[in-house]
Amino acid sequence: MRQSRGFLFAVPLVVTGLVITGASMRPAVSYTDVQAIFDAKCTSCHAGAEAPRGLRLDSWDHLVAGSDAGEAIIAYDADNSLLVELATKLVGGPHPTEVDGPALTDDEIALLRAWIEEGARGDSGQVPFADAEHLLYVADQGEAMVSVIDMETNQVARNVDLTAFGFQKFALPHHIAVEPDGSHWYVSLIAGNAVLKFDRNNQLVGQAPIEWPGLLALDPNSDRLYAARSMASVDPPHRLGVIERGDMSIEEMDVFLPRPHALVVGPGGEDVFTSSLAVNQIAVVDPVEQTLELTPMEGDKPHVFIGFAVSPDGRWMVGTTEITSKLFIFDLDRVPDMTPVGSIDLPTAPWHPVYTPDGKFVYVGNNWDNSVSAIDMEKRELAKVITGNGLAQPHGSAVSPDGRYVYIASRNLQMPEGHTKATHVYHPRYDLGDNAHVGTVVVIDTSTQEIVKVIEVEDYASGLGTAAREN
Repeated sequence: MRQSRGFLFAVPLVVTGLVITGASMRPAVSYTDVQAIFDAKCTSCHAGAEAPRGLRLDSWDHLVAGSDAGEAIIAYDADNSLLVELATKLVGGPHPTEVDGPALTDDEIALLRAWIEEGARGDSGQVPFADAEHLLYVADQGEAMVSVIDMETNQVARNVDLTAFGFQKFALPHHIAVEPDGSHWYVSLIAGNAVLKFDRNNQLVGQAPIEWPGLLALDPNSDRLYAARSMASVDPPHRLGVIERGDMSIEEMDVFLPRPHALVVGPGGEDVFTSSLAVNQIAVVDPVEQTLELTPMEGDKPHVFIGFAVSPDGRWMVGTTEITSKLFIFDLDRVPDMTPVGSIDLPTAPWHPVYTPDGKFVYVGNNWDNSVSAIDMEKRELAKVITGNGLAQPHGSAVSPDGRYVYIASRNLQMPEGHTKATHVYHPRYDLGDNAHVGTVVVIDTSTQEIVKVIEVEDYASGLGTAAREN
């Protein structure tokens, strides 16, 4: 059990591979020894401004900076660190022998692995990204893992392996909510039938049992966290989970809707909105007064609402639909009447929507179209359909605190026959033999509405979560 990979900021008290002396810890492997390997086998190419793919291995700082594509190492996780994967798994021959370079010996690989597992520390003991402030959490549904991305550099900083905490590999982490101050984060496990609570150091501090949890919605004005039900369940309870975040105690509230899925907390936290995957109804729940209002939606077939998002000023809510491929607009001044005040046609199967901090745009990945819609909310029109490498069954969405970037997670799975455009899959940068369906997080620059980076994570990237946007 390698719980060490879960730590992000604090140094754990007991971690395999660390030598503990009083109140301080000394790594068993020195970075000086690691640099000696690089100097002997790597820096003849990977040094200087012209280093291949932008990867320099001539110092710890350059190594941590990664390459043009992304990180080279993930502290505490040697198995998923690219340097180790290229040296041990690359199809066609390990690097650097595939370019006629001298091979790393088994002992050198073992030392490199041990150094990463101990935290990939520099000469002064610093751990990469130990002072990271803005973090993006990615539910890697196919691997029972959560990837943590540093939003300043757009690199994977940590992987949190849920099996290290006793959960099954097929627990299916799905969606993530984060405290406004970043102190804790929560992840729903579809098949694990639980919502987990982690602290900022990625240590499990609580959990709440709930059958088939899906989307999560945090009320920043109270201690409540809400959980709806996963699409994977055919007939889940017609209830929302209401979790007290302090002690993770849970009650369930009946919403009288089959398969409640889309979920968001309204302005002020006094209203919670959910909808059904099976019937055209939207529910407005007052969790304090224990009241419920249902509004029917017009339509001769189920819309199948996937996600809701509320504008930063709290005035508007949007909802995306899988079957009718629309973005519906709701005026929250009219609550509890949830009759839409407008709609916009989108490419096939829009998934999770997200507002930019200024409220001017909504972005949403189109799951069956391998594209992202940029929607101008002032004009109420589709401004651009963004396509490009890395978009492969888009799923989750998030925005950076400053609004500069929008992040779209992609599953990268083969879709059923009939979804012609969605059968395209993202092809990973390196063929490692077991990574054909690697998940991605695409970074979109909101000023240009262009893809500027593709971050590879673990299999089936689904829900995203980040702390509240900056004031």
